[in-house]
Amino acid sequence: MTIDDATRTVLQARESVFASPSALADVTGVRPQILKSWRRSLSYGLDPDRCVPKPSPSPESSALLRRFAGLVIEAKGSAMAQSNCSVAITDPDGRLLNRWVTDGGFAATLDRKLIVPDFSVAEGVTGTGSSSIVLETGQPAAVAGPEHFNGDWIGFTCAGAPIRHPITRRLIGSLNLTVRHSDTSPVLLSWVTDMAADIERAMLDNASTEEKLLLAAYMKAKRDARHPVVCLNDRTVISNAPAARMLGPADQGLVWEVASKFLRDRSGIAALTLADGSSVRVDVTAVSDGATPIGAVVRLTPDDRIEGAISVPSSSPASLPGLVGASSAWRRLCARAGSDTAAPTLVVGEAGTGKMAVASAIGGQAPAVVDAEASYSTQAQWLDNVRGACQSGAAHVVLRHLDCLDASWAGSTAQLLEMARDRGLRVSATFTRRTADDSTTPLIDWFDEILEVPPLSDRMDDMGLLLESLTARHAATGHRVRWLPDAVQLMTRIMWPRNVASLESAVREVLSGHTKSAIGATDLPADLRARASRRNLVGLEQVEAKAIIEALRNAHGNKRHAANALGIARSTLYRKMRVLGIDLSASNY
Repeated sequence: MTIDDATRTVLQARESVFASPSALADVTGVRPQILKSWRRSLSYGLDPDRCVPKPSPSPESSALLRRFAGLVIEAKGSAMAQSNCSVAITDPDGRLLNRWVTDGGFAATLDRKLIVPDFSVAEGVTGTGSSSIVLETGQPAAVAGPEHFNGDWIGFTCAGAPIRHPITRRLIGSLNLTVRHSDTSPVLLSWVTDMAADIERAMLDNASTEEKLLLAAYMKAKRDARHPVVCLNDRTVISNAPAARMLGPADQGLVWEVASKFLRDRSGIAALTLADGSSVRVDVTAVSDGATPIGAVVRLTPDDRIEGAISVPSSSPASLPGLVGASSAWRRLCARAGSDTAAPTLVVGEAGTGKMAVASAIGGQAPAVVDAEASYSTQAQWLDNVRGACQSGAAHVVLRHLDCLDASWAGSTAQLLEMARDRGLRVSATFTRRTADDSTTPLIDWFDEILEVPPLSDRMDDMGLLLESLTARHAATGHRVRWLPDAVQLMTRIMWPRNVASLESAVREVLSGHTKSAIGATDLPADLRARASRRNLVGLEQVEAKAIIEALRNAHGNKRHAANALGIARSTLYRKMRVLGIDLSASNY
């Protein structure tokens, strides 16, 4: 490696910083972009002498990027042959998907350093590099020689550029050019940036008619860049900067669920509560292919800009401790729960809505619990347990499943609870409503307050928050997993017979064996995808939909292979998919 003054300065800074990270504040002669990446790399606990790429198999979802990158890069084969370089693509998580190199000696060098497909070169694995900076910042980056964090890479210069989905502009990967440090040239960055743009253009040329119509509608609607605008359907979301700042991943699916209800009427206005608790007005205009609606343009207006909007006082209770929700139904519950923190409270609702969690939360601390569903052979045994809870030292007592209590035991139970209240104890109970008008319990008249926990069907605005909370509860320690908008949207279409309890079981199933950092619709089990059909499937229809989805997943979306596996004609498969509401255009299942 040629050592010029600039390179020597970076080498000295590198040695100083890696020997004593506190020296970062005093470093000069190193570009800020590199210093920031060094700082992040050190914060990951990486050792520059040991941070080698790690095995990380590529997901099927990256097939489209691999295909079009290959077409563009292979068309430039003659230029690559003359430059003795390597060109590689990564996915958004830093997995190296494919590599093109014509120089056998250079290829062998890269192989020895594990710069090969199905290995991760993410910043958290190998430290500073062109791809890691690109994926971290979304901007082109060049890293020369000793600017690399990995000491084994200081003989290389790398230039990288982001690859974005041509319709949604979402970052889907990076393109990286690697040469020997002695071949460093200022044109590397512009060359790789132009090639990334070529890949995006190739993907745009292949985009479906629906995607192009959505893009055209978005470009027309976004002329006023000050106001939040989203153009979307059930597979594609395009938003301007104000909308991107306003909407979280969970909100995008909810916006589409609202918008899709107005497609038949071509337009409409609705109110929506976002995951952060804020309210917006949603103005929907259909996007059509001829007479067929294929998506919508949505204009969002925060409620503080809606004429005549009623603001909620900041003192209004927004949550219950340890529980999540921002929907109007949930906020009404929170407001009722906070109206009197001492009154005996009966919490009612359907099975699995979280009544016990609400009853515990309103007391503000861990309660003593007596479960009426447990087996009690005598009234005396039941009363002994209630008395023991009241004398346990807990400030809050909860009687669970009060609907299971023997009616003849109500009077003596009420006497015990009255004594507990006189001693200053907080008393709550839960009651499972079996039917819409079922709200009777022998003790109902004793409670001063009745709280109704809304069913999950009334809390679809909370789906993203609930999924995040349940995932955090059940994911492996240290494994952070996020739900992508298409998966959140799919989960809102499902009927959950036991409400949040059913949703929690589904989350545990999805997480079982899931090792990726994100959950998309294609990661969900086939039975969930079948249940999420646009129309409700029953009986054999659900079985048939599940079999079709599993066959498509095993065939990587190839409908001819899936039809062969099912023993039916491809035309029959298409017909069944339409009848069952299975997305014909999806490529992965």
